[in-house]
Amino acid sequence: MTGILEWTRDLLLSRGALVEAEEAHALRAMLPSDVAAALGSSDWLSLRFGAGAGSDDEGDWLDRLGRLLPPEPRASAARLRHSQTPRPIDAAAVLDRELVIQNGIYRLPEEAPASARYYFFSFQYAIESDETSLGLWTTCLNATARAVGNQPDLLLQTLGEDLEEDPAGEIPRDELLLAFRVAMARARPEVRLAASPVEHNANRRLARDSERIAIYFRDLQQQIQKRIARHGADEQAARKERSRAQATELDRLAKLEDLVRRYSVKVRIEPGDALAVTLPVRRIQARLIRKKAERVAVFHWNPVLGALDSPWCESCQARANPLFLCDDRVHLLCKACLAPCAGCGKVYCRACQPKCRCGAPNTQTAEVS
Repeated sequence: MTGILEWTRDLLLSRGALVEAEEAHALRAMLPSDVAAALGSSDWLSLRFGAGAGSDDEGDWLDRLGRLLPPEPRASAARLRHSQTPRPIDAAAVLDRELVIQNGIYRLPEEAPASARYYFFSFQYAIESDETSLGLWTTCLNATARAVGNQPDLLLQTLGEDLEEDPAGEIPRDELLLAFRVAMARARPEVRLAASPVEHNANRRLARDSERIAIYFRDLQQQIQKRIARHGADEQAARKERSRAQATELDRLAKLEDLVRRYSVKVRIEPGDALAVTLPVRRIQARLIRKKAERVAVFHWNPVLGALDSPWCESCQARANPLFLCDDRVHLLCKACLAPCAGCGKVYCRACQPKCRCGAPNTQTAEVS
């Protein structure tokens, strides 16, 4: 619930409320009259999210808080009030420490000051089974370096009060669309990972209740078979019992279908607003070498977090950490996109070709990271 609480706090602050966090899962706020009216609450608001007694219904409050948002997701540009050129760094030491290349090397790193446009995307998701679980997931993408930013929540929190709206900031449409597609592709496996405990719990209960139904109807069928045996000489009575056995089997199948519907897990993902922030970085340029092929690649070191942004895979756009290089064009890849073919076992680059030359479908999926 921490993500929902932080999102609620930031939203209320953006609408002029005075907010203070009471503890890990609770906050109090003094609301402007128009915000209170939109939320259907008093000027003083106290919220507690979580599983404990007295907690507020997060689904209800997400619906209410949604009234404070624009009708459609929007992209906003921001900048730092006080921007400084980050100090020089030891590029070789940074790459040695943070760029894990599994099947190649780098040479001749050079570094210089630069700026990069970071996109923060938030996604609201609902995991629906016999119960509903809600959550928020945020990702950060460095569109300039085509990399995945580290710890987006911490990065935003660290920037904090130093961020201000950039009225003159222009967001390139093509760049925004590309970043959104990458963010959505990353959101799906991340939310699926968040849904795995719900899915595991639903499968466990489905197996338990299915076993109970199997035992119950097995006993019924055994009783019916015994009655059929007793009515061996009475064909009409035996036919009636066989009809009852067929109806019992249909009833069993219907109950199993009801269980599957009850415990099925559905996941809904809805995009929220996007924030584009231009930040100073240290630009590192290096030659990546794989066998006889090489290329020049650019990486960004984020001074706010003191960390290298991980390049995204040039095939599936997942985080390429550790980094794999293909033999022909030295594509930057994740492990799944330089994996053996499921048909012939040959390793091939998914950025160079969508499927293996043997014709087998590409069954590899990107790892969640």
